[in-house]
Amino acid sequence: MSVKVTVELDERVRRALKQAAVNAGRPEKEIHEQALRSYLRLDIIDRIGETAGSLSEQEATRIANEEVHAARRERKVRSRR
Repeated sequence: MSVKVTVELDERVRRALKQAAVNAGRPEKEIHEQALRSYLRLDIIDRIGETAGSLSEQEATRIANEEVHAARRERKVRSRR
């Protein structure tokens, strides 16, 4: 399910997004989603789901949560510098 979202972007970021979409031959919304999934570490969760045939849902969720918390700690440390 998709929802429509409006955001304001710096013009330089907007141009780079548009160019990335053209270069990839993909719609801008796919580039948006890919970037956000990566930043939010949802790509890790997706990969775990794809390759976790032997993991229980509970174990896969635990691993995904650990990754998210580690990423947040890392960002917090970087923001203090």
